[in-house]
Amino acid sequence: MNAKKKLSGLDKTAILLYTLGPEMAAPLIRDLDDPTLIRISQRMSDLGKIESETVNSVLEEYLEKHTSDDPMFHASRKDVVELLQHAVNEERSQQVLASLNEPKKMTIWDKLSRMKPEMIKSYIEAEHPQTIALILGHIDTSVASRVIALMPEELQMPVVLRMSKIESVPADLVKDIEETLELGLNGSEGQSGLSFDGMVNVVEILKKLDKSVATPILQQLEEKDEELFKQVDRLLLIFDDLIELSDRDIQTILKHISSDDLVKALKGGSDEIAEVFFSNMSSRAAEIMREDMEVMGPLKLADVEDAQMNILKSVRKLDDEGAISLGGNEEMV
Repeated sequence: MNAKKKLSGLDKTAILLYTLGPEMAAPLIRDLDDPTLIRISQRMSDLGKIESETVNSVLEEYLEKHTSDDPMFHASRKDVVELLQHAVNEERSQQVLASLNEPKKMTIWDKLSRMKPEMIKSYIEAEHPQTIALILGHIDTSVASRVIALMPEELQMPVVLRMSKIESVPADLVKDIEETLELGLNGSEGQSGLSFDGMVNVVEILKKLDKSVATPILQQLEEKDEELFKQVDRLLLIFDDLIELSDRDIQTILKHISSDDLVKALKGGSDEIAEVFFSNMSSRAAEIMREDMEVMGPLKLADVEDAQMNILKSVRKLDDEGAISLGGNEEMV
């Protein structure tokens, strides 16, 4: 978790509990109701890498006595399990853990962030610049920047200016925009004739299947409906999903991809994904790559997407060979 990212109250609670450890944190959560305990457990399980700067910003007073020189902490499902074992009885612990295994429902912002920028542009370009600014301000910045690049020049500046002035947005307005976007996506069909939510359901099913079952299905889908296959394949794995991989897997990936592809991919990616790769390089290699990105001029959207797709192809190949695991970096219990 990047220190520059604005932390929610739930983020801070999860970081606090992780940093205190199971025994000290247990009394703090013992009397919480189940819905609250589930929300905190889910957020803690999702924290992943936590920079020490982030911990310091949340726990400044506590870290005066417990300062760490480790530049990066890492929270995972194992920490959640240990915490629950100290805090609640076995039956309640199993209920909370079972809820963590339920598939996460994609929000409208998750869906938009996984769509092609061209598709997002077609959905929102007829809206008022203020509405467009609010929408783009809620999705991944790397995706939002690509959408802006596709807009007519006369629309780009009004949208950017409004985005720069957004401080807080009423919750009811955000809810109205979410509902409108959901209706638009649910009622629309891609080139394959399948609704976006239909594709999301297909993807969730494929993710749950054993690889030996899912792979033949995808191969047949590619043969019978190449356009649908491309849309589903894009939802199955995007470049920013690599954030969830373990350091060991990232280091393996670095050995099998070209520096040219990585520079272009990171140039058009989020700061968070860039930091994941930089933190797994030598300090000198990371410094050189940062310099290359700085001196590199603006890239075409197609060049960034091609580079990211080349890397994702290598990632899938490594996963098929068993060299890495796309199942994430959580420890199984």
